[in-house]
Formats: sequence, C-alpha cells, structure tokens
Amino acid sequence: MAFEPKLDWAPKTPVTETEIIRWEKGIYDAHVLMSLHTAAIASLQIDVKAVKDALFNNFTDNVFTENLDTLTDVQVISGWYDEGNKRLVV
Repeated sequence: MAFEPKLDWAPKTPVTETEIIRWEKGIYDAHVLMSLHTAAIASLQIDVKAVKDALFNNFTDNVFTENLDTLTDVQVISGWYDEGNKRLVV
C-alpha cells in the first residue's frame, strides 16, 4: 500500500500509536524502494559504460554472437564481409 501523508494536522492534534506506525511503515517502504532503485541504477551504469566503451574504440573489441552464415538479413554499408571466417570487418 502506498504511503498516504496526513495533511490536516492542527496544533492540538494528538499523535497516536497508529500515526507513528504509519510513519515507520512509510519510512521503511521508502528505504526498500531506494535500495531497488540503487541496484537498478548501478546495473544501468554498467550498461551505459559498455556502450560508451564500444563507441570509443570503434567496436573493435566487441564480439557479436550473430550467426553470419549468410547476409540475407544484413545490409553492409561500411566494411566488408569476410566469407572465409564468416564475419563482418568494419
């Protein structure tokens, strides 16, 4: 259940056990979400670094796992197809 803030506090509003439990649950839920987001951000940073590294070295250190037995689904616009080794040379 999403945290619902109490926005109608008045100077004499009593703080009950129920309100404190609600606060604690909201704090806990926020920390759980923060942990999930932290892990997702770390994973995305690794992906972005891999893409940046590939772009900076002209893709020369990458191994692609596509089967290049034929070029029926590939259009080569730069480089050439090495028929003997079944690979694209860019």
